[in-house]
Amino acid sequence: MTADRFSPGLYLAASPIGHLGDASLRLIEALCQADLVAAEDTRRAIKLLNRFSAKKPLISYREQNHDKAWPKIEKALAAGGRAVLLTDAGSPGVADPGAKLVQAARAAGYPVYPLPGPSAVVTALTASGFWAERFIFGGFLPERSAGRVALAQELGSLGLCLVFFEVPHRLATSLADLARVLGPRPAFLAREMTKAHEEYLWGTLEELAADVAKNPRKGEITLVVAPGEKEKPIEPNWDLAAEKAAADPRPLGVVAAELALELGWPKKSVYGELLKRRVRPPGKVKKSP
Repeated sequence: MTADRFSPGLYLAASPIGHLGDASLRLIEALCQADLVAAEDTRRAIKLLNRFSAKKPLISYREQNHDKAWPKIEKALAAGGRAVLLTDAGSPGVADPGAKLVQAARAAGYPVYPLPGPSAVVTALTASGFWAERFIFGGFLPERSAGRVALAQELGSLGLCLVFFEVPHRLATSLADLARVLGPRPAFLAREMTKAHEEYLWGTLEELAADVAKNPRKGEITLVVAPGEKEKPIEPNWDLAAEKAAADPRPLGVVAAELALELGWPKKSVYGELLKRRVRPPGKVKKSP
């Protein structure tokens, strides 16, 4: 369904990732005609609304407060109004709140209209110079090192360009974890894109990790990793791996994680293969009655 002159309904508005001048004409018109604006960060939303002289009722909307915010949004929609969802930057629902609200609006019978616009993922891919006919967006990298390693193992052998978001305080260790798994693969780091202090860095994952460790960065980070060759991991000798695990006094999950890194296989696969061979950590054998 296509909106005709901003018919009543819920509008999912892609907002500028930095420079407010990147706001589309449709976004500006939608904000000016909105009966209610729901925003992930009301402070950022106010700046956008003020920039285009759109004085509108504004409420906070996040996945965590959906149950509290939805009745207010539904009230505006039920009255034949236009509700606009703004997330911090880029498109709602892409590593940002939005999916739950869309589901609720559709279930209640209200039309939903996406307003395309800026995207940190596409902007970074464009600037990277890497071949990105196909790519995978991995969202925010996991908080723990083991999770980052497992994700890199899962995606790294697909032969595709990889895009991630990361927070500044984990950036150096995350780059180092990716380098451990993906090797000297070229990468592109985009910081504070389209803003006053935007910065773009190219290098191998290891080089970028060393640079960031020496000179920590702040702000919003998007990381693009160049495609690698599509590889199928060599089938390990699972019987030998099982014997090695059986002799290890640590919990099976810990042993599987270490073996996964050593073998270049996903942790779940290694754990499953060890379980099939009835491997249990010492001290966990069930005693007979």
